[in-house]
Amino acid sequence: MKVLKNIWGVVLVISVLLPMLLFLNPFAWGMRRAPEYIPSAGLEKVLGRMQNEINEQEDIEIDTYNNEPSLWYLRDCENLKLDSLDNFKIELSEIKSDSFIKEKINKYAPLIEKEIGCKCYDSLIFTYKLKEDKVQPNEENALAKKYNLVKENEPKKIVYGFKIKEHEQ
Repeated sequence: MKVLKNIWGVVLVISVLLPMLLFLNPFAWGMRRAPEYIPSAGLEKVLGRMQNEINEQEDIEIDTYNNEPSLWYLRDCENLKLDSLDNFKIELSEIKSDSFIKEKINKYAPLIEKEIGCKCYDSLIFTYKLKEDKVQPNEENALAKKYNLVKENEPKKIVYGFKIKEHEQ
C-alpha cells in the first residue's frame, strides 16, 4: 500500500511538472530578446542614402530604435483587428540647419513610406534637436532668458510628421 502511494505521488508530481516545463519553459526566460524594430533591407538602404546626403553638409545619425512593435501588435495588424495604429518614429541626432533637414525629410518621406516593411503604422514621425544657436529668438525666449528660466545650452526638440494611412472605417 505504501509503495502504491509513493508511485501515485511520483506520477502526480510528474504530471504537474512535465506540462509546466513544456509550456512555460523556464529555461528560456533569461534568453529572450526584448522586442525591437528590425528595419527591412530596402528601408535601411533609403535611410542610408538620406544620411549620406545629409552628412555632406552636417554630421548626423539616424535611428529607428524607438519603434517597438510587439508580436501581438503585428499579429493583430495582419488580421486587421487593431483599434488604432502606432506611429513609425525616426530619430535624427542634433542638427544645425532646420530648413535643410526639412527639405531632405520632405524628399525622403515618400520613399521611406514605401519601404516600411510593415504596413501597420499610421504616421511617419521625424524627431531631432536643433542646436541652441540656430533657434530663432522670439519674445518668449528673450523674456525667459532675461529671468534665467531657460537653460542656455539646451537644444530645442522638433517633431515633424507625415500621415501614412487614413483610418479605414
